[in-house]
Amino acid sequence: MKWLTFKVQHRAGFRFNLSDFIFLIILCSLSGLLYYNFLEYSLYLIPLYLVFSFFLFCNVFRIGNRLEAFWYIPFTILALYCLFNADLDLFWKGVLFLLEPIKWGLIVYAITKDHYRGIFSKSQHFK
Repeated sequence: MKWLTFKVQHRAGFRFNLSDFIFLIILCSLSGLLYYNFLEYSLYLIPLYLVFSFFLFCNVFRIGNRLEAFWYIPFTILALYCLFNADLDLFWKGVLFLLEPIKWGLIVYAITKDHYRGIFSKSQHFK
């Protein structure tokens, strides 16, 4: 793993750069603030779920923006619907039964493609 600042890594394998680190810190901080202010609700887990999902998509498996849309569009619709209806139970059921199968299905789909560049890709060179 090479520490990149804001450059795109073209080599296959795990990727991590400064912008990813900043994104992780911001969402984890937001989660901490939500935990502190809304302890009785599970709102604080939403930023952690987002950061974990995008970390898998962007850094570990590197599935690409086109495939990510099949996950983040349903996430946004589900989150907005549940937010306006104040139904966190429905949100977490939707995450478990809708978003997680979509996420792992996209990852498996991306791994089977010839242009896959994420972790364990065939073109990855260990140095």
